Amino acid sequence: MTIRTAWESTRRGGRTTVVGIGGKDQQVTFNALELFHWGRTLSGCVYGNSDPAVDLPVLAEHIRAGRLDLGALVTDRIALDGIPAAFEHMLAGKGGRALVIF
Repeated sequence: MTIRTAWESTRRGGRTTVVGIGGKDQQVTFNALELFHWGRTLSGCVYGNSDPAVDLPVLAEHIRAGRLDLGALVTDRIALDGIPAAFEHMLAGKGGRALVIF
């Protein structure tokens, strides 16, 4: 239902990108006339459409050169025994990215 609503909200000639997936039994339907009339594009995105073989070396170079500060993205550093509490923290909507130190 969300995919269909997003697609209907897209302007003529626009693009809707679906991030994530639904269940294998969920379907989204369109009739041929509305596809023709609106000229919208519907596309999917898996993992940001990255190519790890290409993108990871580029990201690693940015990190080595100091242009990408991964430390600034870490909100908590936890030990292995802190993982259950980190999940509770996450479920409560607190924190962002926890780094597990072991």
